[in-house]
Amino acid sequence: MLLLFLVLSTVASVASVVMTRVTGDMSQAALELDTSLLFNLLIFITALMAVQAVCAAFSALLLGRFSARAGYRFRDNFARYFLRLPFGELEKDSTGESLSVFSNDLPGAVRFVSQGGLQMAADFITLIVTFIFMFTISWWLTLLYFAMFPLLVVMQVLISQPIQKKSIKVSEGQANFNAVVNDSLQNVSTIAAYSLEDVLKRRYMDAFNSYFDAARDFIKSMSIMTLAGIVISLSPMLVISGMSAARVIGGNMNIAEFIAFVSLAFQAGQWLMMLSQRLTSVQVAAAGAKRLMGHMSFDMDLKANFTSKAMHESHITGDVAVRFSGVDFSYTAADGGEAAITALSQINISIPKGAKVAFVGGSGSGKSTVLKLMLGLYTPTVGEVEVFSSAFSYVPQDSFLFPESIGENITGTNTPDTGRLEAACRDAGIWDFINSLPNKFDSELAESAENVSGGQKQRIALARAFYQDAPIILFDEATSALDPTTEAEVLKSFESMINKSPDKTVIMVAHRPKAIAFCDTIVLMENGKIIATGSHEHLLATCPEYNSFCLEVPNGN
Repeated sequence: MLLLFLVLSTVASVASVVMTRVTGDMSQAALELDTSLLFNLLIFITALMAVQAVCAAFSALLLGRFSARAGYRFRDNFARYFLRLPFGELEKDSTGESLSVFSNDLPGAVRFVSQGGLQMAADFITLIVTFIFMFTISWWLTLLYFAMFPLLVVMQVLISQPIQKKSIKVSEGQANFNAVVNDSLQNVSTIAAYSLEDVLKRRYMDAFNSYFDAARDFIKSMSIMTLAGIVISLSPMLVISGMSAARVIGGNMNIAEFIAFVSLAFQAGQWLMMLSQRLTSVQVAAAGAKRLMGHMSFDMDLKANFTSKAMHESHITGDVAVRFSGVDFSYTAADGGEAAITALSQINISIPKGAKVAFVGGSGSGKSTVLKLMLGLYTPTVGEVEVFSSAFSYVPQDSFLFPESIGENITGTNTPDTGRLEAACRDAGIWDFINSLPNKFDSELAESAENVSGGQKQRIALARAFYQDAPIILFDEATSALDPTTEAEVLKSFESMINKSPDKTVIMVAHRPKAIAFCDTIVLMENGKIIATGSHEHLLATCPEYNSFCLEVPNGN
């Protein structure tokens, strides 16, 4: 496709240059009143125009198709990369920053690779053909004209150098105010409740003013670049036009050659003028590519070393479902420095298949981090996490539901197994509610599931976990935000499902004892360490810290 594009572009360029060359001969024929020659030249130019039009149309079609394919491949690779990226790496950038890279930097890089670069190649072909025809008219004037180009191109390149850095500043500024907008849209209720409108407005205006200053500086540089391009392109034209006119006066060049040569020189000068715009596009695309590669610099081999054991079928055999061996984990510092926050230290535990295990402890004890390591969202800083299966059912504390139908949120597809779907909803205690809706499973959820209650939202999340029917179920404080009555109902649904599937491995995180009543093993955590393991009764009898933990519920229930 690329080769055919270049061939068609070359033919179109030759046709365009030949038409310019023939313009001089037409002028000469008109001056000499040679109607026969003038008529033949008109027919010839018409034929050239037809050839140029056909080649230009097909090359534009090829360029469009190539651009679409290149854009698809770019975005496909971008999406695949981010889908594979470890959760900890995703957390390093704000949503506004990531959106800015995806909506601005990626399309800019795509446009340059798929269009800008090829268009520059086509323009360069036109320039070469132009110089060849100029050479046939006056070789020494052409060489003189050509000798000016390297210096003029270097000047253009030097003038365009600041564009890249200024383009990066514009993108960063846009990312900052995008982040403020994103925060505002996601937290409207909090803003209204605490009357933070003025605070957010000030944050937005500060971020926008920084972006505006960067954009103004960028536009100023662009204007200087454009003006310089015009001056640089006209300078050699003035020299060549003057010298060509002198040759006509001296009788060394006729009118046809003069008009053709000056027209061709002007055409070459247009390329030089366009070069400033092309170089600006290159610098902007390079800035976008630089930011893009900065966001795609994670070494996937590092993740592969972990996921080969933690996310795929590992070498664990026998009755072990999950094993932590000497695991330490630290969160990277927010500023990207060496300082880090230690979340887990020397975690060693094996969880048998079919076990019902609860990790308990106060806030910040490391419970949820353990689950995220099991899911492969984080990679251990030290040690090894092994899981016998890559399939999990996961119910987090705040389950995210997409603004799609209830059925799609549960099954992730438009063609679910209806029997399995009904069973999952009955087990989750949400069947009666869904069945009462006019559109049943086709009922659309609002953004953030605002049109259902907190209990219904968690039951839908439970149904999603039950429909998945994975061998390991992770339950991360999924009832902590519910009122006592709703919590009791959700826990009853969860316990009922567990009793129906005794072979499933259930791992819970909770900070209230009543949420783990059906678990046969309790793991008590404190300050990122496991301090006690055993049944509820055993820990009550032997562990003062567990007794303290249970005091929040009367009678330890």
